Amino acid sequence: MQQIEIIAEQFRLKTRLDECGDKIIPGKRGHLYLDNGALCLMVIDGSIVISSRWKALGGKLWLGDIGKNNAGRRVQDVKVTGIPEASYPAAAKLARCIVQRRLNLSPEQHAAVVARLDRVRPLQKGHLRAQNASDGR
Repeated sequence: MQQIEIIAEQFRLKTRLDECGDKIIPGKRGHLYLDNGALCLMVIDGSIVISSRWKALGGKLWLGDIGKNNAGRRVQDVKVTGIPEASYPAAAKLARCIVQRRLNLSPEQHAAVVARLDRVRPLQKGHLRAQNASDGR
């Protein structure tokens, strides 16, 4: 097993091959990859983040110029190389690689969640109007 797969498995992340055939951990903002055995983060045209959050990852930081994308939003390129192992979770969070974990609910907990949803659903848009129309209001 490659080191990137070990890191991905440790934090319950997925890997895929990039266009060069190298394994990466993809994220919504950027991706994590290995360079000479060190974890690195690359963000291309990502939303602006306070630079101190990038610096907190450790390693060598390169911040690109802030520009605008086709939609007119401010974007920036970022590269962090040599991220220490203690900062792996923060790097995954900044690259938005972390997905929400599924909860293993007991049958009682599941029933409580369903009951709560049944109380909330009538308040959603559309349901309230349909309910009021059937009541003659």
